[in-house]
Amino acid sequence: MHDVMSKGITLVEGLEKSKEPQLAREAIYIMWPSEESLTKMLMDFDESFRVYKAAHVFLLDRLPPVLVTKLQQSPAKKYIRSLKESYIGFLPKESRVFTLNFPDSFRLFFSPGSAGKGEMKTRIADQLATLCAFLGEFPTIRCNKAVAGVEDIAHELYKRLEDFKMQSPSFATDEGKNKSELIILDRGFDVVSPLVHELTYQAMVYDLLGIKRDVYSYEATTEGGGKHSREVILDESDPLWVELRHKFISDVIGEVREMVKGFADSKSKSPTASYDMSVKKLHQMIKEVPQYQKELSKLARHFSLAETCDKKLKAGMFDLCKAEQDLATGESETGEKIDSAMNLTTPILFDRKIGVYEKVRLMMLQLLFSEGEAKEGFAKLIQRVEIPPKERSSILNLACLGHPSVEGREGRGNGIEEQSQRAEEEGEGRRREIRRLSLDTHHSRHHGVCHRGEAGYELLSRAVTASWLLASFLHLHPPRPSRSEV
Repeated sequence: MHDVMSKGITLVEGLEKSKEPQLAREAIYIMWPSEESLTKMLMDFDESFRVYKAAHVFLLDRLPPVLVTKLQQSPAKKYIRSLKESYIGFLPKESRVFTLNFPDSFRLFFSPGSAGKGEMKTRIADQLATLCAFLGEFPTIRCNKAVAGVEDIAHELYKRLEDFKMQSPSFATDEGKNKSELIILDRGFDVVSPLVHELTYQAMVYDLLGIKRDVYSYEATTEGGGKHSREVILDESDPLWVELRHKFISDVIGEVREMVKGFADSKSKSPTASYDMSVKKLHQMIKEVPQYQKELSKLARHFSLAETCDKKLKAGMFDLCKAEQDLATGESETGEKIDSAMNLTTPILFDRKIGVYEKVRLMMLQLLFSEGEAKEGFAKLIQRVEIPPKERSSILNLACLGHPSVEGREGRGNGIEEQSQRAEEEGEGRRREIRRLSLDTHHSRHHGVCHRGEAGYELLSRAVTASWLLASFLHLHPPRPSRSEV
């Protein structure tokens, strides 16, 4: 906002909001070229209730011909001082990460019989085309032909890029560089990655600490014992965040401790900078050397974040993460094949310290591991673990992602939902018996550590995708990744 205000912008508002007339001012509109957005913009220049003196319109993609006609026939036409199509229909999240900012696409793509699938695929292709145009790339497009929706997007994207080329012959004509490749996959290609708790710093922070829009909100204690809210922005403006975000959580804690110790030794010679530095000691050191408060505060921020994640891991998450890796790879940390997913997950599913959300993720992994075997036993387990109906539906919806592990509800009959209702009739006495059994099993289990493997913990999706990619294109059943990959 500071950068925007420095350019002379006095007010920023959402397109959908009602506005008070400001006839002495000109407005800048930055919007997606949809009929809905254009209609709202034109309403601001209705002859009976005009809001601004004039408009400068910047579109994030090409304006379709039907909307060009609508604009030309509108009374607002005479108030438009400039109109520019800018191919930026994507949202950069990091230097190498972007999103199409289209959260509804998941539901539209996978829900059986959902309306708007065609429009959704066209929009995704259009947005991907703006990315390619922005980068000056006309890539080789590859996709999994077994998934109709994905192939449709690939064809739509190719047509858009061909249009770009016809309109601008100089587009992507750099002969000196290798041709890039764009691989389009659907979420059903790799269901495991988003279910497994990743143990690198950035992944754990976003998974466990409720980050919203890259902002971490928490309550801090003042010197007088009071509470006040604080916010930490996690983005690439913080070099330390960029350096640490993909590292294993324990390594982050150790590295930040060493940074604090080295900083203290070079700046303040403080004896408090021991290797067993705590957050409390770190804040005390900040008070002792106020001239370096800014640098130490950044270290304290990441030390606190990493330590909070580590505490959650040790307070019940450790066994859960280990079980997830066993199910994802199909083998234990010692390399032994996992024969029974039920024996592995039951003690965790009946652990009251584990939340419903984590249990749902574990049960999804269990169902994927078993590949649909013993559905009736799994249906009973859903009831005994007391999974609420809404979360139970999430488990059933795995069928919509193209996995035969779950029988869908529409037209299949005798699916898990019906079996779960029958299992409810077995009564509370049976539940107590299962809980006693799970408690005994919990105490007899072996304990170990989650192996990091030779390459260390990287983003799980990177490892799984690399090992599954070729098999998917050859239409083979994807092999499970090895434990060292995970």
